[in-house]
Amino acid sequence: METLFESPHLIINYDAANGWLHLLWQGHHEEVDSKAYYLEILEKIRLTRATRVFNDATLDEDGWGELTRWIAQDLMHQVAEAGVVAVAWVLPENLQARADVHKVLAQVNCPLIDTFVDAEAAYNWLKNGAIITNPDC
Repeated sequence: METLFESPHLIINYDAANGWLHLLWQGHHEEVDSKAYYLEILEKIRLTRATRVFNDATLDEDGWGELTRWIAQDLMHQVAEAGVVAVAWVLPENLQARADVHKVLAQVNCPLIDTFVDAEAAYNWLKNGAIITNPDC
C-alpha cells in the first residue's frame, strides 16, 4: 500500500491491488480537523480514481457533532460523484463516535455503505461481496 496522507488522527493509503483507499482513523480530533480530513479523503479519491473505500474507524474516539449533517448530505454525495460505489465502514469502539456514524448512514443512499465490527469481515465484503444494486449510485 502507498501512503498518500498521514496525520496523528488519519492515515490514507492507496491499495493499488484492490483499487481502493484504506482509511485509518485514530484518537481525538476537532471538528475543523475532521472536515479538513474528509476533504483530503475526497481529494485522494479523485486523484486515485478509487471506486471503493475501506474506512477503519475502530480507534476513532470522537463523534462529529454538527458535521454529521454535512457528511451525510454533502460530502457523501461528492464521494459518490467522484466514483466511489462502495464503502466498508468498520465501526468505532467509542459509543459517541458510533452513534454519529449511524446518524450519517441513516441519511445516505449513495454510495453503498455497510458497517462492520470486524475489519476482516469488512475487507472480505469490500473485496468479494459488495454488490451494487442501486444504478443511480
